[in-house]
Amino acid sequence: MDDNSMTSQQPAICPICSNGLRNQKIVSRPNAPVLQNVTLSDRAKALAFPTGRLEFVRCDQCGFVWNEAFDPDLIHYDSGYNNDVSSSAYYRAHLEEMADNILAAVPQGEEIHYVEIGCGDGEFLRLVVERAKGRCVSAVGFDPSYNSSKPLPQRARIHPTIFSPETCALVPEETNIVCSRHTIEHIADVQMFARSLSSLITNRERKLFIETPDMDWILDHVAFQDFFYEHCALYTPRAIATLLAQYGMTAKTRPVYFGQYMWTEATLAEASPADGSPAAPSQLPAANPELADAYRQTSERSLHKWHEFIKDRSAAGPIALWGGASKGVTFALLIQSLAGQEPCLDCVIDLNEAKQSCFLPVTGLPIVSPETARQRQISTIIVMNPNYLDEIRDMVERMDWPARIVALNE
Repeated sequence: MDDNSMTSQQPAICPICSNGLRNQKIVSRPNAPVLQNVTLSDRAKALAFPTGRLEFVRCDQCGFVWNEAFDPDLIHYDSGYNNDVSSSAYYRAHLEEMADNILAAVPQGEEIHYVEIGCGDGEFLRLVVERAKGRCVSAVGFDPSYNSSKPLPQRARIHPTIFSPETCALVPEETNIVCSRHTIEHIADVQMFARSLSSLITNRERKLFIETPDMDWILDHVAFQDFFYEHCALYTPRAIATLLAQYGMTAKTRPVYFGQYMWTEATLAEASPADGSPAAPSQLPAANPELADAYRQTSERSLHKWHEFIKDRSAAGPIALWGGASKGVTFALLIQSLAGQEPCLDCVIDLNEAKQSCFLPVTGLPIVSPETARQRQISTIIVMNPNYLDEIRDMVERMDWPARIVALNE
């Protein structure tokens, strides 16, 4: 799975804190699909989907992890990109909680002028407006993959473009909330993105909210399926605080989504240091090298255990993954790399109707609805995200489907 051998090449310099000492490569994989959340209705095209290399390096100081082999020219976000998981009641509850956190940041009685960077098809933007109950009087989104025919709320607009220094001028002057969920991990030029975000936070009344995966959770839970090409920049609380401090912002971060994600609220710092240097987030712990060492030592062993489990369970009947997003794409590819020509997975189950009847990139596994999977007599279901385990078990039980259900990272 991972080639963790270290070479005598020049040490990698952290793009956030500029540390070049004791940084270590933690993941090395060839032939990772450059996009995971794509709708591919042609299996031949899915099998031939473009790939790139993963060469993830971890900073010994701030814990930031980046793919030093990332090539942004391989990535093209368009209308075929679909990462919607709102069919899950668990995830919808999470979205509602985050929307309410945003709304609570603006004092009652004050208008909300909302901007979202990387808004997809606008589902979260719509949710913020809906739960604001009339307080949100304007909403503006940015996303190059926006292609929804669903009407937007009144006084809402989405620009189908990448957010960049050139598009900052499209942000209304009255904006008081800027939100970016699950976008920063897709941006290789971390300094450019932080600079663009910080240019919007021009006073202490404007607040910035960022949600992104927590790198420490990934390592601590040996979530080898959480490394993929789209996510070229993975943060820890210290890393994101360090980055934002360089642009005059103070950040507070807490775990959400059962620890898998970080929720950061940032505001303009009260004062800059006299020498003009960024305020260091010294209250946050430095990266723990033992966490990376433990991941390197156990990740391949964990993958092989799953491969052995799949081989053993094959005698009981067909096996399916539940979750046709990034985790499922990556897990399927890693298992296939061990299995070779031996067929071991039958299909992938996903509630997103736009993905059903499509195929995973590179492996070409079919994506099906739960009912179709039951008709295929799936006997074992491997859930890609343990957060959904309870609702999946309830659904399978209601379908009178006698499948064994297990989950990664339980």
